[in-house]
Amino acid sequence: MIKNNKGFMLAEVVIVSAILITTLVSLYVGFARVYKAYEERSSFFDTDSIYALKSIEDTLIDDMVFNELVKRIDSDNYIYFSNGSITIDNDYIKEYIKKIMENHNIEYFYLTKYDSNSLNTIINLDNDNIVFNDFLSYLNKNLDFTEEYNYIFASKTIDGRFAYLRVK
Repeated sequence: MIKNNKGFMLAEVVIVSAILITTLVSLYVGFARVYKAYEERSSFFDTDSIYALKSIEDTLIDDMVFNELVKRIDSDNYIYFSNGSITIDNDYIKEYIKKIMENHNIEYFYLTKYDSNSLNTIINLDNDNIVFNDFLSYLNKNLDFTEEYNYIFASKTIDGRFAYLRVK
């Protein structure tokens, strides 16, 4: 005689389905967090821009222009650089910075003091640039301003990526 197991089979399918759904939801949540962190890192820490900012920093220091900029930062709190607006007297350095900005698709960058107040000053300058202000707010929350840095470069690329570089 064959025993009827239809009820047991249905319970077994429900239990296995619940376990699979729980596992899949857990995997989705885990991968969503990883993906969000990846997107944040790729958007807020663009390696090409960091390389370009380091190259600009080295050029400014090597050609002894950085000290002039520091004096202007002490009075104005920040310096703004864009392809149309580079306020450096040395034409060679001005052209070099323009070329680096073009090659790395940097739309603009700021050089300012490494403190929370200076970043807030830049945030309050332009309320139309919400995404860049979000990046600066992110830096403001996540950087340790007790570290021994004096200045910071913050840049935005044409395609909406960001980078920063701290300077001692």
